[in-house]
Amino acid sequence: MATQSYRERLKAQRADALAKREAEQAEWHRRAELRYEIRKLALDAVKAGIRARGDKLSLYSHAQLAAQANAMIGPWLVAQAKRQIAERTGHSLEGKRPAACPFRLR
Repeated sequence: MATQSYRERLKAQRADALAKREAEQAEWHRRAELRYEIRKLALDAVKAGIRARGDKLSLYSHAQLAAQANAMIGPWLVAQAKRQIAERTGHSLEGKRPAACPFRLR
């Protein structure tokens, strides 16, 4: 096999760099989606607990609700959020996405 020309080598390097950037962006997106889902689940649980006690949500500031939600975040909530994301998007829990990913960042 003949050696690659300079142009072919640069084209391959650019393709490799693009693939790496896209993989990093996809990983960042997965982490951001997980953080959002965890916070949403925690805040929903806090609001449900307040309503179950018969209190009104208007008695609490957003900062108080957020502090209570942050206090209840634990490994079980992270696992539940991962499970919900996997069910919603149809992806596996290991973070592997199918080739035709609906969250393409371009």
